[in-house]
Amino acid sequence: MADFSDLASLDDLFNLALAAVIGFLIGFEREWTNVSEKHEHAFAGARTFTLFSLIGGLTAILGDGHALLIAAFIAVAALTIVAYWADAREAPGIGGTTETAIFATFFLGAAATSGHTLIAVVGAVGVAGLLSIKDSIKRMASSLSEVEVHAALRLLAISIIVLPVLPNQGFGPYAALNPREIWLMVVFISGLSFVGYWLVKILGAHQGVFFTGVVGGLASSTATTLSLSRFAKDNTASPLTVAAGVVAANVVMLIRVGLVLGAVSKSVFTAMLPVLAVSGVVGAVAAVAYWRLSRNGAAPGPGIKLDNPMEMKPAIFFAIMLAVIALASRFSADLFGEGALVFVGLISGLADVDAMTLTAGRQAAEGAINPLTAGGAVMAAVASNIAIEGAMAASIGGRKVGIAVGGAFIGLIAAGALVYFVL
Repeated sequence: MADFSDLASLDDLFNLALAAVIGFLIGFEREWTNVSEKHEHAFAGARTFTLFSLIGGLTAILGDGHALLIAAFIAVAALTIVAYWADAREAPGIGGTTETAIFATFFLGAAATSGHTLIAVVGAVGVAGLLSIKDSIKRMASSLSEVEVHAALRLLAISIIVLPVLPNQGFGPYAALNPREIWLMVVFISGLSFVGYWLVKILGAHQGVFFTGVVGGLASSTATTLSLSRFAKDNTASPLTVAAGVVAANVVMLIRVGLVLGAVSKSVFTAMLPVLAVSGVVGAVAAVAYWRLSRNGAAPGPGIKLDNPMEMKPAIFFAIMLAVIALASRFSADLFGEGALVFVGLISGLADVDAMTLTAGRQAAEGAINPLTAGGAVMAAVASNIAIEGAMAASIGGRKVGIAVGGAFIGLIAAGALVYFVL
């Protein structure tokens, strides 16, 4: 008599039940689609998919090795191919989505009974979800322009193909030039422009630009300023809308600086919290005020004109500029020494805030410098970074953007400096 002790075990019964649920979930979606599209004849629905998943699960349990599983799959594949051939004769040009889903369901059922429960469950939900968004995919494909498709492919190429092969080490004087870090900025700026393009297209210029500033400030307020300023230059958004996004990005940058200081040095964070808080409040008030004014029509912009969702030239130019400034900041640090930390902060802030934030915070945590000196170096980096962004916004976005951003930045820096020197 055959030994069915393994099959009768609670684990195997539970896994078989899971395989049945997986098959029913995917099959029910196919059943619903057939009904909604008024297909009179369909090869597989909820019951058939459930059975195919159970077959996969049972063969994985009962098979000695993979021979039985392979034999069962060949039988299922043959039946599916014959059914598709018959349907294709009656309706030439039909797709093969249901038939392909059968193969996926068979292996998901096998995975459910082979110790890969999480893969089976996540895979089933993913397959059912993918099958259910057929109309959404068609609408998205029909709405995309050739420029948008090419831009997405370029972004994937520079991030997935180019970035991983670049060396992640310093070259040149002071080992200040890291090819992967420099190209990472190209990827980030290009990606941010791409995200901003879609936010503007989906939400409109007013909301899209502002939220691009908020999201971009989490990574690089300088790169965000570059991307948003181009919206004003291209007449995509009004000057006040762009100014609101740029200032919002720098408010988020201040929050990021506070989080970094809190992680590396509690003493510097405590000393600089009032400075960061006051500066952030001033910047937030200005950003919200600009945003509300532009929304209420006080400074309406021209119509939306979206041409290229990912312009490479500004990103590459910024990366080159970043490399030059990195060399200059390393040279200044070597020339003036660690005693001139505030001056080094001013120089390094032209390219990056995070580097000085981490350096000063760590030195204060080690007791090499006092917290206020470290905080002063960080605020010097923040001030110079904000100043260079104001100049960038004015030169790229135009006079109106420059006046709005410059006014907010002067208030932000002055408020922080006042609190710092009162401390």
